[in-house]
Amino acid sequence: MFMHAEIWCDRNRRPMGLFHALPFLSRFMNREELEYHHFNTRLCYHQYEDWDKLLFAEQQEADELDREKPGTGTEFLKALAGFRSKYPLGQKPVSEEMDVPVSEDSGLGSFLDGLMTGDNLSAAEISALMEKERAGEQRPAVLVLLRELYKNTVLPPDEQKAITGEVIDRKVWLSEERSRKNFVRRVYTRNKLFALAEIREKYPDYSEVMLMADLKVKKGKLKAKKHKPVLDLRRCQLEKLAQRLRSGVLDDAAYHATCCKIVMLQQAHDLRLPIPLTVTFSKQSLVYYFNWRTRESVVKAFVELANTKGMTHEVLKIKYQEMVDSNYSY
Repeated sequence: MFMHAEIWCDRNRRPMGLFHALPFLSRFMNREELEYHHFNTRLCYHQYEDWDKLLFAEQQEADELDREKPGTGTEFLKALAGFRSKYPLGQKPVSEEMDVPVSEDSGLGSFLDGLMTGDNLSAAEISALMEKERAGEQRPAVLVLLRELYKNTVLPPDEQKAITGEVIDRKVWLSEERSRKNFVRRVYTRNKLFALAEIREKYPDYSEVMLMADLKVKKGKLKAKKHKPVLDLRRCQLEKLAQRLRSGVLDDAAYHATCCKIVMLQQAHDLRLPIPLTVTFSKQSLVYYFNWRTRESVVKAFVELANTKGMTHEVLKIKYQEMVDSNYSY
């Protein structure tokens, strides 16, 4: 339970934020309390230094509760007074000692040793044991061991990894830690205000420091931006000419010719003009047109085909028509 800052003296205020403040209610706040405490800009969340002042202030709230529903305010005050012994101010909370019954050895250690040191099992036998374990007790250590054994069955003898108790313990610890982090992040995403209380129902010893560590996500490497490759003829030629201007030492005539080519190609590209290729056989010249987005490799393949010995316009027209009509670009 949190109190408004205006009714608490300045020297006792503790601005720490709602997440880090010590709660005094064993129940969740109702909608009206949440709206009042969360959206009031003058509110200052703090921890209390005097239980008596707290109980006196909450007596008025209890009277209102009794008017709405008889008995609820009195029960609330009794629960609030019980925090005095459990949470002494300025000290660590008093944990209630519980007698934990000592369970006898379930034989898990000997079972694992038998699997690791026993006869080699086939892949089918290991798969059957895994299905049985998943449908039964679902012991993490046994599942990890069977998974490692299953991996070794498909590897050659020189690449098989040795399975020890330390390896199994580490993999079990990593699995439990991963499960805890995923659970904590799901709960925190769904309910940030009461996330810690909900997590402690499953992990009683969970602390705020652990919560901050589990929520921290490592920054991944920055991925390079993906650029679509330049494949069409005109843009490839423009890039080559631009590279020539940047790297080559050109005289005035070569510089002027390069700039003129760039202007001509850029204008043809902007106007989406087709690519003309003039081919001459036996003093007969014909122009073959390709789409403005045709790839450079396709144009080069056509030029190489036209330069083949013994080629004629009749054969070249058939090949050209195949290239133009085909959905697959050569």
